[in-house]
Amino acid sequence: MFQTTIRCLSSHEISDDAALVARLKTLYDTLDTGTTPTTVLLPWLPFPSMIKKLLATKEIYEIIVNAINNREKSRVYRNDTLQMLLDSGDEKLVVIGVRRVSRPLLSVGC
Repeated sequence: MFQTTIRCLSSHEISDDAALVARLKTLYDTLDTGTTPTTVLLPWLPFPSMIKKLLATKEIYEIIVNAINNREKSRVYRNDTLQMLLDSGDEKLVVIGVRRVSRPLLSVGC
Protein backbone atom coordinates (compact mmCIF):
# COMPACT_ATOMS: atom_id res chain seq x y z
CA MET A 1 0.00 0.00 0.00
CA PHE A 2 2.85 2.38 0.82
CA GLN A 3 4.40 1.78 -2.63
CA THR A 4 1.13 2.76 -4.33
CA THR A 5 0.82 5.88 -2.21
CA ILE A 6 4.41 6.89 -2.95
CA ARG A 7 3.75 6.38 -6.67
CA CYS A 8 0.71 8.67 -6.48
CA LEU A 9 2.31 11.42 -4.40
CA SER A 10 5.89 11.35 -5.58
CA SER A 11 8.09 11.13 -8.65
CA HIS A 12 9.04 8.19 -10.84
CA GLU A 13 12.63 8.48 -9.68
CA ILE A 14 11.59 7.86 -6.08
CA SER A 15 8.79 5.35 -6.60
CA ASP A 16 10.78 3.15 -9.00
CA ASP A 17 13.64 2.71 -6.50
CA ALA A 18 12.61 -0.10 -4.12
CA ALA A 19 15.42 0.63 -1.65
CA LEU A 20 14.50 4.31 -1.53
CA VAL A 21 10.81 3.50 -0.98
CA ALA A 22 11.77 1.15 1.87
CA ARG A 23 13.94 3.90 3.39
CA LEU A 24 11.09 6.42 3.10
CA LYS A 25 8.73 3.97 4.81
CA THR A 26 11.16 3.65 7.69
CA LEU A 27 11.54 7.43 7.91
CA TYR A 28 7.77 8.03 7.88
CA ASP A 29 7.33 5.35 10.55
CA THR A 30 9.91 7.20 12.65
CA LEU A 31 7.89 10.40 12.25
CA ASP A 32 4.65 8.66 13.20
CA THR A 33 6.02 6.92 16.29
CA GLY A 34 8.06 9.91 17.45
CA THR A 35 5.08 11.88 18.70
CA THR A 36 4.13 10.80 22.19
CA PRO A 37 2.02 12.44 24.90
CA THR A 38 5.22 13.51 26.63
CA THR A 39 6.69 15.14 23.54
CA VAL A 40 3.43 17.01 22.95
CA LEU A 41 3.28 18.29 26.53
CA LEU A 42 6.98 19.16 26.69
CA PRO A 43 8.01 19.98 23.11
CA TRP A 44 11.04 22.04 24.13
CA LEU A 45 12.82 19.10 25.79
CA PRO A 46 15.16 17.20 23.46
CA PHE A 47 13.72 13.73 23.90
CA PRO A 48 15.43 11.01 21.83
CA SER A 49 12.21 10.53 19.84
CA MET A 50 12.17 14.24 18.93
CA ILE A 51 15.78 14.10 17.78
CA LYS A 52 14.97 11.03 15.67
CA LYS A 53 12.00 12.88 14.15
CA LEU A 54 14.23 15.84 13.33
CA LEU A 55 16.82 13.63 11.64
CA ALA A 56 14.12 11.70 9.74
CA THR A 57 12.58 14.96 8.52
CA LYS A 58 15.99 16.16 7.35
CA GLU A 59 16.61 12.94 5.44
CA ILE A 60 13.17 13.07 3.78
CA TYR A 61 13.93 16.67 2.80
CA GLU A 62 17.24 15.61 1.26
CA ILE A 63 15.59 12.78 -0.70
CA ILE A 64 12.97 15.12 -2.14
CA VAL A 65 15.49 17.88 -2.97
CA ASN A 66 17.68 15.30 -4.68
CA ALA A 67 14.71 14.15 -6.80
CA ILE A 68 13.90 17.77 -7.68
CA ASN A 69 17.51 18.55 -8.62
CA ASN A 70 17.83 15.40 -10.72
CA ARG A 71 14.60 16.20 -12.57
CA GLU A 72 15.69 19.76 -13.26
CA LYS A 73 19.13 18.65 -14.49
CA SER A 74 17.82 15.91 -16.75
CA ARG A 75 15.12 18.14 -18.28
CA VAL A 76 13.08 14.96 -18.84
CA TYR A 77 9.33 15.51 -18.69
CA ARG A 78 7.42 12.95 -16.63
CA ASN A 79 3.71 12.78 -16.00
CA ASP A 80 3.79 12.65 -12.19
CA THR A 81 3.08 14.80 -9.14
CA LEU A 82 6.59 16.21 -8.96
CA GLN A 83 6.42 17.38 -12.57
CA MET A 84 3.04 18.99 -11.96
CA LEU A 85 4.42 20.94 -8.99
CA LEU A 86 7.54 21.97 -10.88
CA ASP A 87 5.50 23.05 -13.92
CA SER A 88 3.38 25.29 -11.72
CA GLY A 89 6.54 27.29 -10.96
CA ASP A 90 6.63 26.56 -7.24
CA GLU A 91 9.89 26.90 -5.39
CA LYS A 92 11.52 23.84 -3.86
CA LEU A 93 10.32 24.65 -0.35
CA VAL A 94 6.72 24.86 -1.56
CA VAL A 95 7.04 21.51 -3.31
CA ILE A 96 8.53 19.98 -0.17
CA GLY A 97 5.80 21.62 1.93
CA VAL A 98 3.15 19.98 -0.24
CA ARG A 99 4.90 16.66 0.26
CA ARG A 100 5.00 17.25 4.01
CA VAL A 101 1.28 18.06 4.13
CA SER A 102 0.56 14.86 2.23
CA ARG A 103 2.31 12.79 4.93
CA PRO A 104 -0.95 11.87 6.71
CA LEU A 105 -2.09 10.25 3.46
CA LEU A 106 0.97 8.06 3.59
CA SER A 107 0.16 7.06 7.15
CA VAL A 108 -3.34 5.81 6.32
CA GLY A 109 -2.38 4.44 2.93
CA CYS A 110 -4.72 6.55 0.78
